[in-house]
Amino acid sequence: MTGDPLGLIGLGEAGSAIAAGLAENGHAVAAYDARHAEPGLREVAEECDAELVGSPAELAARAKVIICLTSASVASAVARDFAPDLGSEHLYADWNSASPQAKRDVAAIVEPSGARFVDGAVMAAVPPNRHLVPVLLSGRGAEAFAAFTTRLGMRTEVIGDDPGQAAAVKMYRSLLVKGLEALLLECAVGAARHRVTERVFASMSGSLPLDDWSTLASYLLGRTAMHGKRRAEELRQVAGTLRESGIEPLLADAGAERLQWAVDAGLTADRFGGTAPADYHEVLAALGVQEVQA
Repeated sequence: MTGDPLGLIGLGEAGSAIAAGLAENGHAVAAYDARHAEPGLREVAEECDAELVGSPAELAARAKVIICLTSASVASAVARDFAPDLGSEHLYADWNSASPQAKRDVAAIVEPSGARFVDGAVMAAVPPNRHLVPVLLSGRGAEAFAAFTTRLGMRTEVIGDDPGQAAAVKMYRSLLVKGLEALLLECAVGAARHRVTERVFASMSGSLPLDDWSTLASYLLGRTAMHGKRRAEELRQVAGTLRESGIEPLLADAGAERLQWAVDAGLTADRFGGTAPADYHEVLAALGVQEVQA
């Protein structure tokens, strides 16, 4: 491995995929995870060729550029754990899907240490793209962070100096994608009761610049089946973004509730053995909804 290591906080699905991609291209990765004492995590670190350290202080000592990939709900707590060990030589990036205010909150925790904060918005699925996943950046440390990650072959783009700008792009894009996802779920469940699901989707052909709504429904509802809990949480972050803008988030709140309803009804990745369902009919069946015969 060559060069200064990139530091990762969190070796979940995203973190381990990014680490593996970097390692395969000869770049060193050091990682910390709160589960570091669990035997299974050591195996994950070995599989993605990341150096697993046992504390925030160790990671800060090993890596001057650090990416947090945990979750929005614990991002501030993680930043508080790391802040005492950060200094002016550090770049601390938060890549969690969170509202602009959540990113500003993390920046306010990190930057008194002298470290420069970077708001990162991941704009595609990580596992298939790994370290090449496109990421938008903003914040005081964005330019320096982009320069470092470009040397590693990563695809990062600076869009502004303010923490929260990258997150805003992610959140409002998510409002479209996850909002449509929630609407499709409700539509499919209701239309199936009348045996008109295919008719409804067919009626949309030509109405919007989309070729095949059945395929779109299968893809999006398949994503709900695999990641419904996480996607519901992201819509809650979208709702927070709207509130920060003085807008009541009627659809964002409702969409999050609908996705959470599906999760609570048993629509989870475990239900499908960890493999995305082939089409939306499988999702409906998992929810106990069948095309009712007249």
